[in-house]
Amino acid sequence: MRVRKLSLGLAVVAALVGLPLALLGWNLHTFNRLTDEAPIATLRFEQLAPRHYAVELRSGDFCSARHYQLDGDQWRLDARFLKWKPFANLFGLDAQYRLERLSGRYRNIDEANQRRSVAYAIGDKPVLDLTDYLDEKWLSWSPVDTLFGSSVYETIDPDYEYIVYRSQSGLLVRRQRLDTARFDNGALVIPIHAMCR
Repeated sequence: MRVRKLSLGLAVVAALVGLPLALLGWNLHTFNRLTDEAPIATLRFEQLAPRHYAVELRSGDFCSARHYQLDGDQWRLDARFLKWKPFANLFGLDAQYRLERLSGRYRNIDEANQRRSVAYAIGDKPVLDLTDYLDEKWLSWSPVDTLFGSSVYETIDPDYEYIVYRSQSGLLVRRQRLDTARFDNGALVIPIHAMCR
């Protein structure tokens, strides 16, 4: 009988110590998930004329490129985000996104209002988009926290590749200088980058 009481006592102590540690570990796991970033698009530019550029956009599996032409000093990429409530994140639901638009942009507001500008629809919107029907009443009891738009823009420089990332809170962009062919110790070095995942 004494062995059972001792075993039961140890089990209770283990549960009292283990449960908070398990909850802390689970909390830390979700914290990592909530700050996760992942690349969702790359953009490269070739100047065709002053302030007129050809754009190569890759997204999805990054295997196939789409080509556009933009005017301006900057490019802009827009996406629509669906963000889940924190309890839904605990069950593995991360923010989701849909790319929507690529456009050119001018730094100067007067130019933006007077010069030519074009925008391209780049996302696949379903025939019946359920996000069109979400309203405040539905959001109050659903696992969806909010729907919002997020944009990034950056100055166009053909010497760089721009990598757009998604995070739980929206889009962000980083750029890296493009490698070019060069001679190294008398040998021609041509960088080759595997775009597909």
